[in-house]
Amino acid sequence: MNNTFVRDFKLLKNKKIVLIAGGISSERKIALKSSDAVGKALRNLGLKYTRLDFNAGNRKDLFSLLRKINPDVAFLGLHGAFGEDGRIQGALDIMGIKYAGSGMLASAVTMDKIITKKIIIERNLPTPAYQEYAGGKLKIKFPVVVKPVDGGSTLGITIVKSGKDFNKAVKLALKYCPKVLVEKYIKGREVTVPVFFGRALPIIEIIPKTAFYDYTAKYVKGMSEHIMPAKLEKKLYKKIEELAVAVHDALSLKDYSRIDFIIDEKTGKPYILEANSLPGLTGTSLLPEAARYAGISFEEMILSMLSGAVRNGQ
Repeated sequence: MNNTFVRDFKLLKNKKIVLIAGGISSERKIALKSSDAVGKALRNLGLKYTRLDFNAGNRKDLFSLLRKINPDVAFLGLHGAFGEDGRIQGALDIMGIKYAGSGMLASAVTMDKIITKKIIIERNLPTPAYQEYAGGKLKIKFPVVVKPVDGGSTLGITIVKSGKDFNKAVKLALKYCPKVLVEKYIKGREVTVPVFFGRALPIIEIIPKTAFYDYTAKYVKGMSEHIMPAKLEKKLYKKIEELAVAVHDALSLKDYSRIDFIIDEKTGKPYILEANSLPGLTGTSLLPEAARYAGISFEEMILSMLSGAVRNGQ
């Protein structure tokens, strides 16, 4: 047992912890799985906590439920709208409750793929060409990727190779968000970099058994292969690590995140696709997998996340 673990455990052992689980977004099912994993880790650590299932039935009572629990610190087992977009973070800020992960502004900015793109471009970081599509002429040549502007778990995303499938893809994206992002499709190797307390964890290459790293590939066991650390030329590996930390810092993310990339198969150039402020914590999720490879158990990871909130606050 290392000194950091002992320090963090002592910091948290008498704290009232609330695990806010599930949420009300289209990603609720996955968020519940993340919450289950976090709850198990807290029990394994011997830390007492209260689980609050944030759902459609109690959303109006959230403040009163939190006041009743009166926690010192919250862990957000949430993904998507009302969990990852700054709104729950703002509510906790108003109530003076500390919480693990990024603050309200960084969460809101990162949730919006267009604002994220603008910040990345302003910092001269590489990302595929894009267009916010609201009808009319498409300025990007096919193939393209059509995405909802917010949301995660690749819900509502389509790779479109020709004009005949474009409108259908736009309609699908609009089911998840009123704004649509169209991005130049780059064929290549998909890699992701978890960032944990200022450093890049091992880069993971993702080889999906579907057309791309979609919902099925992410959450169905056996539907994607993870190579870790990714087998990349040393200079490229270091470059992607640096880019991941640069994106994390540019978006003012706190303590942990996950940054997704595509490496162009023709040029070998890495492009930033997305940033995730509350990465998945399920049995197939990438952040805990990379942490484990780096010698950080799931329990140690959760302990660090919570102790970071208590030490630094929001």
